[in-house]
Amino acid sequence: MNIRFIKYFFLIPLLTVMIYAGDNQKSRLIVKINGLKNDQGTVKVALCNSAANYKDDRSPYKAAIIEIRNNQAIAVFENLQAGNYAVKAFHDENNNDDFDTNFLGIPKEDYGFSNNAKGLFGPPSWDAAKFILNKNDQVIEINFN
Repeated sequence: MNIRFIKYFFLIPLLTVMIYAGDNQKSRLIVKINGLKNDQGTVKVALCNSAANYKDDRSPYKAAIIEIRNNQAIAVFENLQAGNYAVKAFHDENNNDDFDTNFLGIPKEDYGFSNNAKGLFGPPSWDAAKFILNKNDQVIEINFN
């Protein structure tokens, strides 16, 4: 009887920890940016995990500055929880850390969003750009045009 009692109290907590650890497994997101005009400058990538930080250009969940090679850039974000995310990126061709526009607000630098979402007069909505991160290693591609 004592052995059963001991096994019960050691086995249940161990199984609980194993199940809990599986639910908290971290994922890696690989973002491939295609269609860059040249290898000058860098690509600024913002990973957003809510509509609020998607709208705020200065406060993404995570950010990366990526070098360009062969008209392509690849950003890797590690240790992410499963859930909804959106990515926005732009080619900072002159490396001034700003998304350059003309006097009418029309972009001078290429840009893109996850799901290759497009906006009509401005960026696409969070709902158009969001995707579900639900794999250990997930790859998305954004095409700059």
